[in-house]
Amino acid sequence: MIKAIKKRIFLKKDDQPEKIGNIYVPKSEGLCAPPYSGTIISVGSDIEDEDYKVGARVLFHDLAGSEIKYEGETIYSIRESDVTAIIE
Repeated sequence: MIKAIKKRIFLKKDDQPEKIGNIYVPKSEGLCAPPYSGTIISVGSDIEDEDYKVGARVLFHDLAGSEIKYEGETIYSIRESDVTAIIE
């Protein structure tokens, strides 16, 4: 298991839909890209917001954080400030 430290959050990014109904969703990045969602798998010890816990789903901007390959899985490391919303 990989463990986040300080103000870092590790998450697994949700698959982005290619199609919603009969409409194809363009794969875009940058300033006009929609936010991404993911599920938190590890929270650093300095995270102040108690809503950020393992299993919580969150939204974050596509340019936030960095991608890590760990034991064959892709994990995203973002800062606490990169989270834009919690999905309830």
